[in-house]
Amino acid sequence: MLSDDLFAEAERQLNICNSCRYCAGYCPVWPALELRTQLTVTDVTHLSNLCHDCQDCFTACMYSPPHEFAVNPPQVFASVREETYGSYVWPAEPPAALRGRRGVLAAFLGSAVLVAVLALLMGESSVVDGSHTRSPYELIPHFTLAVIVLIPTIFTLLVMARAAWRYWRDIGGTLAGLTDLAAWTRTFGQAATLRHQTGGQEGCSYPDGEPAGARRRFHHMVAYGFLLTFVSTVSAFILETFLDSAPPYDVVSVPVLSGTIGGVLASVGCVGLLVLKRRADVLQSTESMRRADHALLWALLALMLSGLAVLVLRATPVFGPVLGLHLATVIVAFAIAPYTKFFHWVYRVLSIQYDNRESRRRASA
Repeated sequence: MLSDDLFAEAERQLNICNSCRYCAGYCPVWPALELRTQLTVTDVTHLSNLCHDCQDCFTACMYSPPHEFAVNPPQVFASVREETYGSYVWPAEPPAALRGRRGVLAAFLGSAVLVAVLALLMGESSVVDGSHTRSPYELIPHFTLAVIVLIPTIFTLLVMARAAWRYWRDIGGTLAGLTDLAAWTRTFGQAATLRHQTGGQEGCSYPDGEPAGARRRFHHMVAYGFLLTFVSTVSAFILETFLDSAPPYDVVSVPVLSGTIGGVLASVGCVGLLVLKRRADVLQSTESMRRADHALLWALLALMLSGLAVLVLRATPVFGPVLGLHLATVIVAFAIAPYTKFFHWVYRVLSIQYDNRESRRRASA
């Protein structure tokens, strides 16, 4: 839950916004705020995650700094979201040895050592002398490889499901709301197109205070690139499990094409967002949230580039070491996902769903 000081500041600013209502057409946050005359912690949490950090409200606001009212919704919403991310995951923090940059580096090195030991004990010598057939199972047997990747993946999925349910319940959502297919159709359409990051259809005032669509396009590249790499993994599983077709796969195949296109898209998107963040106004966010943004983007970039390296170098003598590094990256990325901004889309989608149901009730009243 939110700290008392943060809630008090958010309440102060949003009460000013609720009196002004100049930004009503920018995104769904402001019409939703109009329904709330007595703000609660739940309201502020919901509105902050409904916010897509477009920042048009800050640019348009006559009461933003240096005005004495110091209204800065993007910054206060970022602070609330930051506390949200730490409130709903369990355990609330990773082990002390795995916190911060040194912790992530230690986790990566530990995973790399684990993969190397397993490869030495269970792998084939062909991955060392270069005579391999480009199959990852020459490095680590299929079952062992599945286990070491599935453990952190299943952990992350369980944590995500628990966090999603707790968040939905806390903002006032019901089981009926989770099964409202009509609302979900609208919700997924808005989330998939990032409709609420358009700044009233003119583009976000990011990063230079002028309407622009670059952030939305790069965000799409990261999201859909990541989904394509997921398609690559799932299609490879289907080919092997149900069609008895083991790797390596041809260049013109679903696993390779989707993995390559997805990896390139996501990599370009990550680099683009990192460049934009260097130009962004630091007053509209918090230092810790900026670090979280950078950490997520660099982690995704490492994941994508190492995966692309496996594809490019799979016919070379360095295939084994490169695959080992990629596997270590995958293990660490999924193991620490609950403690990064990776989960932000879960809370955002749930807030969109809640808002769509609320908007429908408001329209029919």
